[in-house]
Formats: sequence, C-alpha cells, structure tokens
Amino acid sequence: MTKVIPLAEAKKQLSAIVKDADEKFDRFTITRNGVSKAIIMSSDEYEGLLETLDILSCKEEREAIARAKAEVRKGKTVSLDHVKKKYDLS
Repeated sequence: MTKVIPLAEAKKQLSAIVKDADEKFDRFTITRNGVSKAIIMSSDEYEGLLETLDILSCKEEREAIARAKAEVRKGKTVSLDHVKKKYDLS
C-alpha cells in the first residue's frame, strides 16, 4: 500500500516509516508543497524492481517468458511430484 506523507511529517516519523517499509512492504510517497518528490520502500522490494527491469530489458528473456506462459496455457507442465520421483528427491 502506498501512503502519501508531507516531508515535515516524514522527518518526524522516519523510524516508523522505515520499519513499515521493511516489515510490511508499505510504500511512502514523500511530498514537498503537495508535489511528489521521493519514494520510500523496502530495499528488498527495490532490488526486486531492479531485477525485473533488468529481465524485461533483455529481448531474449522476454521471449523466453512468453514461451513459458504459452506452454502453461497449453498445459505443457510437469508436476513437482513428477520431478521429485524422476530425480529421487523424496
């Protein structure tokens, strides 16, 4: 969930904001004079966004994702139980 907070309030509540971003994955839009100026989010979520951007910026990876989605739609999947049995991973 994204919460909009004025900069003055964010300064007063910074510890609580960081805690909520880290533990609850809340996002905070910090405003100055009513205009969005910064975003606070967990570092895990930020790293995930960067990884997603990296993946989507590569044509081959986008195509591989599209092929995988098409295979799932066609029912061309293998169950976890099948993989466990095949590789004796019980």
